[in-house]
Amino acid sequence: MSPGAGPWAATPRATRARFTSSVHLTKREVFTACQALADADRVLVRSGLVEEAHALGDLFELFEERLSAVELGRPPC
Repeated sequence: MSPGAGPWAATPRATRARFTSSVHLTKREVFTACQALADADRVLVRSGLVEEAHALGDLFELFEERLSAVELGRPPC
C-alpha cells in the first residue's frame, strides 16, 4: 500500500472528517484517558512490547503536562 493510502483514500472529499486546531477535554476525560493509557502500558510491557509501551507513556506524559499547566494557570500549549 502506498504512503497516504488507506481505507479513507477512496472516500469522497465531502465526507472526510475535518478537525479543529485544538481539542478541549474535561478534567475527568483526561483522567480517564490517562488511566486507560497506564493500563494499556502495563499490558504492553508484560507482553514484551516495550517500545509500544514507551509510546503510550509519552502520550500519558503529554496529557499530564497539559493538565498540570492548566492547574498552574499556564496556557496548555
